[in-house]
Amino acid sequence: MELKMKKALLGLGFAGLLVTLTGCDTTSAVTAYSPSTPNVLAFQSALKPMAGGVKVGDFKAAPGIAAPTCRLAGSLDVTSGKPLEQYIRDAMQTELFTAQVYNVDSKLTLSGTLDEVKVNTFGTGAWTLGLQVTSSADPVGYHVQVVRSFQSSYSAVSACRNATNAFAPTVQDLLSQVVSNPGFSKLVGKS
Repeated sequence: MELKMKKALLGLGFAGLLVTLTGCDTTSAVTAYSPSTPNVLAFQSALKPMAGGVKVGDFKAAPGIAAPTCRLAGSLDVTSGKPLEQYIRDAMQTELFTAQVYNVDSKLTLSGTLDEVKVNTFGTGAWTLGLQVTSSADPVGYHVQVVRSFQSSYSAVSACRNATNAFAPTVQDLLSQVVSNPGFSKLVGKS
């Protein structure tokens, strides 16, 4: 009887250890956002001729937008603790500042609503981001969406790390869609 009890306790202890070791984890971003040279050049080309520059206003998340998760490994902290919409707002501000077209006193304000955030870490990994961008010159604005593939893995740890590392380049692609959209001229009051 004592042997059965010891085996049962040992089994429970092992099960508890297994649950502890396989519990949820957070995969965090390893690098900060850095501006994309093509985006900076595109923003310069589109906005340099304008006097007064542009500033970045509020960015919101649409209802239902939540922090992304990866398999059963837990959440992905792709924004170093910031809300996703704040990260994208800050990224746009960084791009505009680097392009030397950002002006905190500008009358022209760009805003956005993040309305899609999806990550797939199975098979070919992919991020999908959607953004409705508006401005003080064009309150209706337009919608952009980007799907960016990345290398996934059979291992959840590697797949989640790869997803995290692919988020900033996905945001760069999203901002490229903003500035290269035919509606950008109207957005910044040029048409």
